[in-house]
Amino acid sequence: MTKSAVIIITGGGGFLGQALAASLLEQGSVQTVETSTAPISHILLADIYFPKTLSPALESSSLVSKCQGDVSDKIYVDSLYEKAIPKDRNQQDIHVSVFHLGAVMSGDGERDFDLAMNVNLIGGMNMLQGARAHISPTKGFSSIAKFVFVSAGATIGSGDVTDYVQKEDVIGDSTRATPHTTYGMTKACCELLMTDMSRRNFVDGRGVRLPTIIVRAGTPNGATTGCFSGVIREPLSGIDVDLPIARDVKHAMTGKRSAVDAMIRMHNIEKSKIESILGFDRTVFLPSRALSLGDLEDALYSIVSPTSRDKLGTIHYKVDEFLSNVVGGFPTKMNAERAMALGVPPAPDAEALVRQYAEDFASALVEGIDIISPSGKPTSIHPKSKCSHKVAVVTGGGSGIGRAVSERLAKGGYNVVLAGRRTQTLEETRDLLRQINPQNQYISIPTDVSIDTDVQNLFRKTMESFGRIDLLFNNAGTNAPRANVADVSLDDFERVYKTNVVGPFLCAKEAMKYMKELGGGRIINNGSISAQIPRPQSICYTTSKHAVNGLTKCIALDGREMNIACGQIDFGNVVSDISRATNDPSKGALQANGSYLVEHSMMLKDAAETVFAMANLPLEANVLNMTVIATQMPFVGRG
Repeated sequence: MTKSAVIIITGGGGFLGQALAASLLEQGSVQTVETSTAPISHILLADIYFPKTLSPALESSSLVSKCQGDVSDKIYVDSLYEKAIPKDRNQQDIHVSVFHLGAVMSGDGERDFDLAMNVNLIGGMNMLQGARAHISPTKGFSSIAKFVFVSAGATIGSGDVTDYVQKEDVIGDSTRATPHTTYGMTKACCELLMTDMSRRNFVDGRGVRLPTIIVRAGTPNGATTGCFSGVIREPLSGIDVDLPIARDVKHAMTGKRSAVDAMIRMHNIEKSKIESILGFDRTVFLPSRALSLGDLEDALYSIVSPTSRDKLGTIHYKVDEFLSNVVGGFPTKMNAERAMALGVPPAPDAEALVRQYAEDFASALVEGIDIISPSGKPTSIHPKSKCSHKVAVVTGGGSGIGRAVSERLAKGGYNVVLAGRRTQTLEETRDLLRQINPQNQYISIPTDVSIDTDVQNLFRKTMESFGRIDLLFNNAGTNAPRANVADVSLDDFERVYKTNVVGPFLCAKEAMKYMKELGGGRIINNGSISAQIPRPQSICYTTSKHAVNGLTKCIALDGREMNIACGQIDFGNVVSDISRATNDPSKGALQANGSYLVEHSMMLKDAAETVFAMANLPLEANVLNMTVIATQMPFVGRG
């Protein structure tokens, strides 16, 4: 007789447990320990609580059953294994898999230590020992059970000055477990137990550390990070929501679909590959994406038609400083290379996460909400499908020269994509452009230009929105406090270099890929007169702008065969935050002879006119380098 698979899912009555069961039911089969495919004959959902009705797919299936109880009770756990196995079947013909999701979450665990210990630690031990005792060759089975243990990043503690891990550190599978919560501690203990029982061949275990899963349907759970679902779920249901975490706090997360797919993927991988890649450490971090409540809020508004946004519930930020600081101290950079080596794909972006929820739980959306359909993939866009107006991407578009240039481009008929790190200033600029020229379209995409994935997302979304990129103005930049070379910190030097050099490189690299397909384009780099002659005590900024000079020339050279023109404008004393730091209106700018002089400055609108003039040259002509300065500033002859 053909071998069949029996699946036990603890936490099976919850949001993720039901989603996992539905996906397994749809797939219809799993991989056994012997690497053969077995059709699923029974899915047993175990939980201490079940809703009145399960999801429709589960309610209507004869293969799904429920068993209510507490995994901290060994008698109940023994009954799970007994009920899962048909009495009339030869055990040689049955494969058993366990997905252990059941747990007391972080917030509830901190409120009740004994509850967390009983459910998470003792319950986990019971499930592992039950698999060992009931599913083994000594009990007539041809193989041991597969056991997928679901853990979380809470096993890694961070935020305190004494911690091994700080917020900006990259954490991964090899990072030492130093949990700050009872929930994290109990998960870490069970990870070790699952790994050792796999080493001893009691179970074939593989653990997955999930990031925060959004958007969770239904009512909020006990997790401290539940608001990352609430910022989407409640407004789409027409319910107002108060958020206790600050809008700009980043947190590592992924979507329900990605988490379910990853758990099934980790289950189905053959044991030999698990052993060759994971070795004695059977637990992996799943890929995640660092997003803030603001990122998710922006994504929500981007997929809801403007004509139906009044149906959305209102979002209020009532920040709990303690909670916000706690979540803000969590690491957001996860190294998931071992999971990806096993075939687990990257996490989706904010818009995809919101759109997936709207698609999967359409019945939960308030009546009258109109979701905008996504456009085609960038690579499939044909020139005939492009919008009629030129499209410009402006980095650092929220303020200063970036805002002024964006205004001029809007007046000149361009659609403008605003990129930068500060969401609020980007939105302010976007709203301003809409007032200047309401006929065109303007979008803001929060972006750190020094991060490759952020830049890829920027240009992908630009193509999805407009189908073309005609102009890139590489404007994002930063500076460091004035200091003698001997006193400059490496951190300051690297920080300025990443923004001022790595950023323009990544943006130009990505823009050129699309411009090549579209028949050409133009890139304008914001240089500086510091690329020609340095000011005293400016090693960070000056070195970066000298590098931009070389970047411009290389792009111009390599861009010839793609019909891409690249030029650089070296501005001198344009009124901006950076120039004010150098040319203090009350004190002046430090001169080469040690004196200070209040230097003349030029207006932002004049700098913007220069960019606009260069942008509107035909691609057959290029200004490789242009110096634009305040007429009376002491530049010519300085030094």
